[in-house]
Amino acid sequence: MKKLICIVFLGAYLISSTELRQLLKFPLLIEHYAEHKAENHSLNLLQFLAMHYNDENIIDLDYSKDQQLPFKSQGGYTGAVLSVFEPTPFYLLIPKVEIDLPVAHAISNESFISSTFRSSIWQPPKAC
Repeated sequence: MKKLICIVFLGAYLISSTELRQLLKFPLLIEHYAEHKAENHSLNLLQFLAMHYNDENIIDLDYSKDQQLPFKSQGGYTGAVLSVFEPTPFYLLIPKVEIDLPVAHAISNESFISSTFRSSIWQPPKAC
């Protein structure tokens, strides 16, 4: 069951975001080939494909049907497009504001800190 769900999701993703959706137009190719074959019985499949894909686009009576063939046009593509885009750097120049604040000086009197306290920091730990 998981395999089937994975195949369905993968197929839906590929058809919606890549050009594989053009394969859904394959019945139109067969139908259009049948129309040309009915007009010209000596036309084979390779000549038909060369006429519609290899030669120049000729605007004739069935031009609208020619544009509906698979891989003939890319209309309606709404997939993601990867582009390398580096945005222009934006610099905002803010003037530096200088505020003169009164400086408070800390008063320290080291005579209150005993020298035994300073030396006790560097003693190794003692076992209890």
